[in-house]
Amino acid sequence: MFTIVEILEQLPKEGTLEIKTLEKMLKLTKKIERTRLEIALIALTKLGITKKEGNDLIQKGDIQNTIRATIRCSSKGYCFAIREDGLEDIYIRENFLNHAWHGDKVLVKISREGLRRRSPEGTVLCVLERSKTNILATIKKQDGKVIAHPLDERILSKIELPKDDEKYFDDGNINEIVDIRIKRYPIAQLSAKGQTSRQLSLNEGSEGDLQIIRTKYNILENIKAPIIALKKPNNKFRTNLEHQPCLLFRSWQSEESPILPALYSETYKGGVRLWVHIPTVSERINSGSKLDDWLKKRSKSICFGNSWESILSKKLINEAGFQLTKVNQAISLEMEIDKEGICKSWKFYLSTIQPVEEINSAQLESITSRKPKSRTLPKSIKHLKDHINTIEDIIFISSKIEEDLKKQGHIHLDISIPNEKHFGDLLYESPGANYDGWSTKLNNKDPQSLLDVICRLSNKILSAHLNSYKIEHISLNKNLEDSIPLTDIIKSAIVLDGKVNLNDEGLITFKDLISAAESSPNKGLIEKLIKNTIIDYKYNAASYNTNEISNDNLKLSLAPWTSPGMNYADIINQQILVKLLVDGKNYNSDASFSLGIKAESNDIDWSIFSKVQLTNINKLCNESQIRLLNSNRIKAKSFREGLISMIQLRSVENNLKKEASGIITGVQSYGFFVELQPSTAEGLVHVSSLDDDWYEYRSRQNLLIGRKNKKTFQIGDNVNVIIEKVDLLRNQIDLAILSKGDDDNLTDKKDIDDK
Repeated sequence: MFTIVEILEQLPKEGTLEIKTLEKMLKLTKKIERTRLEIALIALTKLGITKKEGNDLIQKGDIQNTIRATIRCSSKGYCFAIREDGLEDIYIRENFLNHAWHGDKVLVKISREGLRRRSPEGTVLCVLERSKTNILATIKKQDGKVIAHPLDERILSKIELPKDDEKYFDDGNINEIVDIRIKRYPIAQLSAKGQTSRQLSLNEGSEGDLQIIRTKYNILENIKAPIIALKKPNNKFRTNLEHQPCLLFRSWQSEESPILPALYSETYKGGVRLWVHIPTVSERINSGSKLDDWLKKRSKSICFGNSWESILSKKLINEAGFQLTKVNQAISLEMEIDKEGICKSWKFYLSTIQPVEEINSAQLESITSRKPKSRTLPKSIKHLKDHINTIEDIIFISSKIEEDLKKQGHIHLDISIPNEKHFGDLLYESPGANYDGWSTKLNNKDPQSLLDVICRLSNKILSAHLNSYKIEHISLNKNLEDSIPLTDIIKSAIVLDGKVNLNDEGLITFKDLISAAESSPNKGLIEKLIKNTIIDYKYNAASYNTNEISNDNLKLSLAPWTSPGMNYADIINQQILVKLLVDGKNYNSDASFSLGIKAESNDIDWSIFSKVQLTNINKLCNESQIRLLNSNRIKAKSFREGLISMIQLRSVENNLKKEASGIITGVQSYGFFVELQPSTAEGLVHVSSLDDDWYEYRSRQNLLIGRKNKKTFQIGDNVNVIIEKVDLLRNQIDLAILSKGDDDNLTDKKDIDDK
């Protein structure tokens, strides 16, 4: 099966392409697949998206006035196209959706430009890629037909089912739902068709909940890895570091968890010399092979709490993963870091290593809680006696690296999910693998938190290294301030404690806002507001011309390569780095010069790669690859958030109809949101449940105020509530107010008006 976006990405920017060549590029071998392609090309040609030259050639049409976007719908039928270029959203009336569903990638044509405060309006020209192959639904019988009604009210369609699916109909049982496989999406006057894959229930415990969440976010197929012999890493260029007592740092408990780097450090010139050894996955894979295609489609490892679905095959994990006392190949980064956490020099090279010990959370806690001058060691860490200094060096330098990253604009927030066993491996950092636009504040009792800080620095260094050698690679970038709407955060911060200082122009930088939050008594709430506003990193193909990127953005640029067990992007960058170290041409007159050593860009005045090698690197970073990486990253993040929410909702459900305490985290005209303790799940107190008065919404003060009693509900207030209803499928908690947690919050009307 193929999508429209895959067709368009195969067509050259200029000139034509043979249809037979296109069939080969899309790997269409069956007659029915080629027939579907022919039908698709006829439709695209009629829309002007493609042009046919004779019967055998195809090329791109004139689509300069069209925009790629993602459809976002509300349950009330309001739909917007969220543009890929980040410009203003486009309003799409329901009759101009062209049967696009919530989450679909589409091509939009603007029909009316935006004026004043009105958004531009547009029409969906065609659906480029469907976001869902399966949906959660309930089954109903209408006019003799079996109809599936999607649980997601943002999907504005009903799906016809075969008569035989009537057996899944369970009238009135709200806990019984079905997983519908879409057989035909709606087109023209024809409605969507599907078939029931399985019945699901909310009464099947944690495993049942996991299956529901997997279906909801389309994390479904777990196709077995192709049985292919792995490549043997090249030992010709490797440095032997088997004598080095490097350490593994691991917090994850599951045996299925991803492979991780190894670390070693030693004191050097007042700072440390730090080695980061990364499992070399890329050297074991043939680019373009069936195994490579399998990895590419998966793109990212997924944590299910107490289990994992790894991006890597079991054979790759066994071959590439580091094990104690076992010699293994690695890609190493050696850094000289001063006492301020600034990396002064670095060197990449291929190596062999032999880890000697694994450090877990309990051991790290014993080490960090030990008195500085104590000569005795607890029994649990006596076997680590020879490595205590190394571990303490790594703890020290990790904190300094974090401080330096903050100075450069990287955002660290003191936010984590509650420490409950149901979360399993979700509790711990995924070193160098999460790109939410912010990272969790360093926890020196969590081995993977230390590892995460070091991996982030390592990803920054590879970005700087490849940029200096003008080599294309997969990059993660974000614009720190221009893309972040600060108004609402600043307004809320001022309401909370009034200590946010604006400059003479009434403005504040994002960096200053973060600093202000650090000293605020409402730090947790302000940081949560910041977290919900920050825009994530996005994968891009880093071009040779880095002059187009500002220096500030280069400081925030990452080239991920330290988590090949988590992300396919890291495997791609590993391939590029290995090509540089093994195949790169070194024409520098200095015989000691290595392409793995830090260099200034103006020192490189020769071609490092041949034209064929450059072409192969460009293929690794093409538009199709970037699209797939970003799409799978967003899907995996949504799944993770959905799974965490389900676990939190189950915790809240145990206290249904009981009293709970919480803090108001947001106020709207229709009510206010309360974060419940200790689960940190959020519920809504709807304004209609406040029956003691008529409440007005004051947007400037982020509060609701009663017309007569002058009682207020404002962001930051502590409140006591009753948990009225928990909707597990729609991720909603309905609350009713019991009483205000603090009578001082009943603000006098005069005080409100004075604000």
